[in-house]
Amino acid sequence: MTKTEINKFYKTYRVPKNIIAHMQKVAEICEILADKFEKKGIEIDKELLISAALLHDAIRVCDMKEFKPLELDPKATEEDIAIWKELRLLYGKIGHEMAVSRLLRFMGEPNVAGLILKHDFYRIDNLNTWEEKILYYADKRVDHDKIVTLQTRFVEGRKRNNDKDDNFDKIDAIEQKIYLLEKELIAEIGEFSFDA
Repeated sequence: MTKTEINKFYKTYRVPKNIIAHMQKVAEICEILADKFEKKGIEIDKELLISAALLHDAIRVCDMKEFKPLELDPKATEEDIAIWKELRLLYGKIGHEMAVSRLLRFMGEPNVAGLILKHDFYRIDNLNTWEEKILYYADKRVDHDKIVTLQTRFVEGRKRNNDKDDNFDKIDAIEQKIYLLEKELIAEIGEFSFDA
């Protein structure tokens, strides 16, 4: 997708600036990792990967545990808030991953839609391509708009979701798989570091 198309999506769905900042940071990590893969002679669909990174949480407002519009954006208009409420009503039960995916499929972007669907925390066992693995991993390295360690991200994630009736054994198992994914990436492209 072009930058213009991505910006139009942001404007249409009133994507809050803090969510855009998160997606931009995830895209930054994706680009760094994609470049490392390409230097190793491994082809990566970088345009697809970056587009997915820049849109993966665009409808995040639909399933936020706490919906406080003026904390999302102190300058939010009544129209912004109305659109966010509608997104919550339409997509709150299916989650932001599926919501963005559906909207992008409707727009004729099935490849971006499919890749975005794979960044869901619980889909780690369904990652097949390097693009899927890179997007999934990059998202787990960004807390809000800061690059952090996996451990920091997991601690923060649990704080935000501590009242959910989750199976913590399952979450622990997924976190261990994410550490293994990091090792898989390192084994393929060598050591890498960010600002964390």
